[in-house]
Amino acid sequence: MPGELKFLMTVDVESFSIPRNRCDEEAARQVYRQGLPRVLDVFSRYDVLATFYFTGEFAAQVPEAIDLVKENQHEIGCHGYYHEVDRAFDMLSLDEQVADLKKAKVLIESVAGRIASFRAPALRINENTARALEITGFTSDSSVCPQRFDGPFTFGSRQKLRWFFAHRMPYFLDQNCSVLEIPISALLVPYIGTTMRISPSAIRMLEKVLFFESNQTGRPIVFIFHPNECLDFHGDISPTRRTNNPVQSFFADTIRQRLKVKNLGERAVLHLANILSRARRSGFTFITASELRKYY
Repeated sequence: MPGELKFLMTVDVESFSIPRNRCDEEAARQVYRQGLPRVLDVFSRYDVLATFYFTGEFAAQVPEAIDLVKENQHEIGCHGYYHEVDRAFDMLSLDEQVADLKKAKVLIESVAGRIASFRAPALRINENTARALEITGFTSDSSVCPQRFDGPFTFGSRQKLRWFFAHRMPYFLDQNCSVLEIPISALLVPYIGTTMRISPSAIRMLEKVLFFESNQTGRPIVFIFHPNECLDFHGDISPTRRTNNPVQSFFADTIRQRLKVKNLGERAVLHLANILSRARRSGFTFITASELRKYY
């Protein structure tokens, strides 16, 4: 496997409602009833092994969702406890991050057994995160997205800019750290479900470049998807305001949300299937974060 082309299909599972632009328990139950089954079905069709990063909050609301994913032989990882913008990891001290991770880990492991892979909510980490992950027993992180630029369309954009020139091959977060960072694929725009749904043609062009680079360098491809993207949506959106800053809310809530509701439901499933099909035809092998960690 060391010489094979590697594709990490990663899934962030949280109780976030895209049309309502907020987390709520009903969204978590919709993900369990409709989103996850659709994702698992398409993964089964293309023989995909994936890593599912669950928030602790989601695990508390719908623990049976973890059982569902585990029954399909996928890896279970941690996505922090909360997914609220005011609890992002880049805003937390070391002790606060450790407490968040321990709380989430206990809940998730009570259903899934031991977990070792992590991704921060909204991909927001700081200088304390590597140490917090070591303390709590995690061996890999996949929160850094080099060469990605969201500008004002995301919270924590200033902090994320420092990762723009980060390593694109997997690397250890600190010199004396055992936590392997598995960078998310990007080239100005990220290789994720949101980009795929907003512009399927743009994702294909991005994909050609990323696949070519992977062939030349052996760099793993890392794609992010969310099962809430598979939920059917009919009606009006509710642009919930998540910050008191009117300019930031306009870009990161109102405009971004209007883009994110494109091609939800069955269309998202179809576009995801197309990506998996192209990866298969290009010779990629689907592996989990824990499997990749073994090579380092």
